[in-house]
Amino acid sequence: MSRFETAQLVEAQAGTSADHVAVLPVGDAVVLVVADGAGNSRRGVETAATVVREVQAATAERSELMRPETWSHVLEQCDRLLASTDNGGETTAVVACITDSRIIGASVGDSELWLIHGDRHSALTEHQRRKPLLGRGEATPVFFEAPWTGGTVLAGTDGLFKYADASRIRAAASGPDVTASARALASLPRLTSGGLQDDVGLVLCRHPVSR
Repeated sequence: MSRFETAQLVEAQAGTSADHVAVLPVGDAVVLVVADGAGNSRRGVETAATVVREVQAATAERSELMRPETWSHVLEQCDRLLASTDNGGETTAVVACITDSRIIGASVGDSELWLIHGDRHSALTEHQRRKPLLGRGEATPVFFEAPWTGGTVLAGTDGLFKYADASRIRAAASGPDVTASARALASLPRLTSGGLQDDVGLVLCRHPVSR
């Protein structure tokens, strides 16, 4: 049985999504990444994709993944790299390293990471700085950490959190099947026409259910 149950999903408002997500297994841990390129522009798409690639490279190179400052430094490095390319793109970012008992990470912008327990949740990214985003060389990533003794970890972009009620998000995220939960979450912001007001990107992680 896998150490974690995970699911990831991106739904585009139209055309190519500026939201990028990833689930990266690293030994006994898993790293979750969410990035939302600003303005849903081509530059935003490229910038968000670059963040995911850089976090993936960092997981392969670093041995101190469970130090909060590690992930702040990774995002700071992403910010400097993006600024040096001068493509003008900006992006949010949430990165979280999860073990059997801890969640540690860092974030910038208005994407969020929640720890959900039934009908309540805590937003581990609540103290993040929304501006400036990654890409200008001026961002200030804020790290977070928390014990993890159960429940569901949800990281997502504002296309989910801005357009869906918190109680409905908690209920959808807590369904028995993690893949079905991801699909249910992505459906919450949809209009009656079936369209979206923004791209939606999300990642879920849980302890495996004993059978």
